[in-house]
Amino acid sequence: MKHGLEIAEPVISKEALSSLRVRIRAPLHQIISYCEIMTEDPAIGTNQAVVASLASIIDTCQAILPLTYQRYFDHENLDGSVENWRDLLLEQGAKVLFFSQELQEQASEGQLSSLAGDIKKLSAAVKNFDEVLNGITTDALRRPPSPELVTSPSNSVSHTAATPKPDTRARKLRSGLILVVDDNEGNRDVLSRRLIRDGCEVMLAETGRQALRMLRRFDFDLVLLDIMMPEMDGYEVLTALKEDPRLRRLPVIMVTAVDEIESVVRCIELGADDYLLKPFNPTLLRARINALLERKQLLDQERERALELERALADVETQRRKSEALLLNILPGSVAEELHTQGSVQPMYFEDVTIVFADFVGFTLSVEQLPAEELVALLHEYFTAFDNIIERYSLEKLKTIGDCYMFSGGLPERNPAHPVNAILAALEMIEITREKAVSGPVDWQLRIGVHTGPVVAGVVGIHKFAFDIWGDSVNLSSRMESSGAPGRVNMSFNTFSRVKDFFACEKRGRIKIKDGRELEMFFVKGITPGLMTGRGGAPQKAFEQRYRTYFRRELSVFPSFLVERSEG
Repeated sequence: MKHGLEIAEPVISKEALSSLRVRIRAPLHQIISYCEIMTEDPAIGTNQAVVASLASIIDTCQAILPLTYQRYFDHENLDGSVENWRDLLLEQGAKVLFFSQELQEQASEGQLSSLAGDIKKLSAAVKNFDEVLNGITTDALRRPPSPELVTSPSNSVSHTAATPKPDTRARKLRSGLILVVDDNEGNRDVLSRRLIRDGCEVMLAETGRQALRMLRRFDFDLVLLDIMMPEMDGYEVLTALKEDPRLRRLPVIMVTAVDEIESVVRCIELGADDYLLKPFNPTLLRARINALLERKQLLDQERERALELERALADVETQRRKSEALLLNILPGSVAEELHTQGSVQPMYFEDVTIVFADFVGFTLSVEQLPAEELVALLHEYFTAFDNIIERYSLEKLKTIGDCYMFSGGLPERNPAHPVNAILAALEMIEITREKAVSGPVDWQLRIGVHTGPVVAGVVGIHKFAFDIWGDSVNLSSRMESSGAPGRVNMSFNTFSRVKDFFACEKRGRIKIKDGRELEMFFVKGITPGLMTGRGGAPQKAFEQRYRTYFRRELSVFPSFLVERSEG
């Protein structure tokens, strides 16, 4: 029998992880800084092996930095994340150690005595980094689940969590990555030590060019910039920084021994946020850094909110465009615009519209013989081809009813050429159906009926609404289709009278339709032979000329198969 309370299994401490990340980044930034400083040392000259080793160390450290970001641990399974994280860090840390040792050997062989001091500092930073990585254990990152009393089962001795001692030091600096730019090693060392002791992350630059290169590679929160530096002074660095759109908002404190008022004014005019004289008061430095870091964080938060707002607005705009595209895919452009702006569409009367019905002969038999998915895929293939044809001739697809495809010309945009355009499109639809029947799994033939007359058009319904047309002209067009023949375009006298100057037609006489009426009908045989020749060399030149004369507009497209047959 167990006595007392069971001790809960300790869990990974997020606070311990946060502290560990800081301890990892400190030597990591030092390693990068020392490598950057050595890169610009003139003693290296053309020693490509040393340059390559320095670049390898910097690149590896850059690959490690993202592993120390807080978002890397935004997982529910924190225990598993820590194990993977530690393995990745150790793998990359081994590379840093290898390249560092390689650099020491290369520098020794090349007798680069001027690098000895920096290499010694680099080695110390690498050693510190390696010790931190090898000290990562899951046990070290665990803590008791709560500071409540925990009773030991063996001796019932009570323990309470130790209360941390209050921090009696001056207000600590806000966390942030600071770049210290100074050509004097002692100044860099003093500033960096003080900042690191106060909880900041620090990187070092020895020259102005090096500072700008680092500023463009890393996301700093603040720059402490010296003025008097060789080759490129602090004024030039500040000017270049403020001219860069990505860096111009980065706060800069000039830390210098130059106390002339002209220098202060010049720095402020160039965009510096503050100006401190050496030797500086540590408390004053801490206060000013804190103020700028706080402002930088607030600006970053504001910028992030602005970006989030921009992304949200962009998403809204994208959805709006998708909705408009979907609406335009369902309705004609002018009708969609009216529905969008007014919320409804007024009924429209069109006195002159060409209506076309196209129906597959043999489709019913295919329904019984083909699997459903194959049948639907075939219909999709045919109707997609028809959609492309209709679009080329500026006609309006109305709907599909089973295997029946219905379109019209002359609405909603009035166009006097719509009867001719409709017949050209109908001939092209029949031709493409013939071509597909030769190589396809079905031997469908298209039967097309055409009539021209008045209709009423509008949008009906509030769910799955559709643009549709009504009137006796629609019924007559349907009767033209049912009274036609496979592979032929059958049209009424109304349509014939509008297209007879463009197409050779076969008179069928008066044919009785379903409702008992007798209507005169005509088959379209093809383009009027005389219109397939003419001056200019193009087979359809005369057709185009007549089209232009009758309708005062250019023919946008002509069936290619008719041209090929004419040339043959």
